[in-house]
Amino acid sequence: MCFPMKITCALLDDDPATLDLLSTYIAQTGVLHLKAIFNNSLEAHAYLMQQQVEVLFLNVVMPHLTGLELLRALPTPPLAVLLTAYPQYALEAFDLDVADYLLKPISQERFLRTVTKISRLTRHQPIVPSSSFFIRTDAQYVRLCYHQVLFVEALKDFSKVHTTDKRTHLTLVNLKNLEEQLPSTIFLRTHRSYLINTEHILSISNLEVRVGEYILPLGQTYREQVTEQLVQPSLIRRQL
Repeated sequence: MCFPMKITCALLDDDPATLDLLSTYIAQTGVLHLKAIFNNSLEAHAYLMQQQVEVLFLNVVMPHLTGLELLRALPTPPLAVLLTAYPQYALEAFDLDVADYLLKPISQERFLRTVTKISRLTRHQPIVPSSSFFIRTDAQYVRLCYHQVLFVEALKDFSKVHTTDKRTHLTLVNLKNLEEQLPSTIFLRTHRSYLINTEHILSISNLEVRVGEYILPLGQTYREQVTEQLVQPSLIRRQL
């Protein structure tokens, strides 16, 4: 089995908490390889003059040598992602053509968006998104793979998840909140009471959507969105 090459990176910050947090984020991505960690910009400079990394995550405000001064001092700097609590450095960062600019405190969701961006810039494989999710039913959490789900039905404050094995799972999460948690590239709202897995749609008419053995209503307010997302791309591909 072949595995994609990981993106090599280094981390520079004089705040131990930030170093710990980003080290954890980096380890969890599966696409980054952390080669070195520094809390001193001069040590980082000496290392980068001898070693290569593809991406450098670095704090802007550092003693001795700021992050921006470090980038200017390197003859061939790596892709840079600036870390700072001060938004006024954004313009200067833009002038240095950095890959991204992260404001502290840095959330994991925002960090992953940065990793997706640098994956494209370095032509590496992007982050592989999760293919499953958890729902709470009664007193336990149940993991469901996206491809297992046919559709989700709204029942007031509850949602009923219908799966390909003809089982149902009732969860105390309303349909709107569940829709926000699931990927819009797979799950599509077709009615105020239904969220459908597009992989299992067999046919669409003006009033109905057939999903497996089920015939579900297609709401008028959702018809245009469904057509644009599902039908029109198919027509375009056929013409090409």
